[in-house]
Amino acid sequence: MSRLRSLIGQSPAIAIASAALVMSVAGGATAATVARESAASGVKWHALTLINGWKYGQFNSFHAAYYVDANHVVHLRGSARTGLIGKPVFRLPVGVRPSRTLSITIYASNAPAEMNILPGGQVIVFNPTGTNSTVTDFTSFDGVSFPLG
Repeated sequence: MSRLRSLIGQSPAIAIASAALVMSVAGGATAATVARESAASGVKWHALTLINGWKYGQFNSFHAAYYVDANHVVHLRGSARTGLIGKPVFRLPVGVRPSRTLSITIYASNAPAEMNILPGGQVIVFNPTGTNSTVTDFTSFDGVSFPLG
């Protein structure tokens, strides 16, 4: 122990580097443990009911659903097809709605499309080119997220 104190006294840089090495090893082990314990399978998805003629999008995609994470961010997943253009695909429940209208780019049958999420919970999808054929063929909500409030 006295040798260690002597070494630290002569070269503070060695002491700092040693402390950094110990912390990085401990931090890596902690991160690996957290990653192993926080699997995505622990997320509780809540099903959304499709309305206005919209149906499950198929192609082995997820059914429309949402969850709210610990940071109060709403996450969507799933797909829809063949509904009424200009009419909501589904309505988010109270407590999971944005405070302002959100306009988000989404994937629709080989082309980008748009999704509007209204403060009343209505979610409307459309193709900005005006044809809407790609939207009715297949629309994905995967990867869409927004903060509450």
